Amino acid sequence: MAMPPACPGRRRLARDARGTTAVEFALVAPLLFAILFGIITFGVQYATRIALTYAAAEGGRAAVAALRNDERRTLAEAAIRRTLTAMSPLVDVGKATPTVTPVPDGGNQRIDISIAYSDTRFAVMPFLPSLANMPPVTVEYYVADPSG
Repeated sequence: MAMPPACPGRRRLARDARGTTAVEFALVAPLLFAILFGIITFGVQYATRIALTYAAAEGGRAAVAALRNDERRTLAEAAIRRTLTAMSPLVDVGKATPTVTPVPDGGNQRIDISIAYSDTRFAVMPFLPSLANMPPVTVEYYVADPSG
């Protein structure tokens, strides 16, 4: 039995490489976009943590200027709110919970400031942790009596 002659269209199709770029892009694109959006999401979350740390530090600097504990608490919370409001596109001020605690420490006064943040707007990537699951940002400031 004789073999049928090869179809010239099949040979031409086997040599044609015009669609290989599109197929390769379709295979690589999901991984590329997952990495790209993961980097962007991580960058936003990292910037948010830095903004919270900066706000806590500003609260501590403001609290050091006061003389009484209630005044320290008021100044620190106002400074924290002001700082977070300035960064409002990135930080949702309503989801930040600042805690200012004056603690006597020997002859000095220690001020513990922490900010818990419960925003889940940027928790879109399953392999990145949510900001709501992160521990609060905490800073400590010491106030020493300059008179001795």
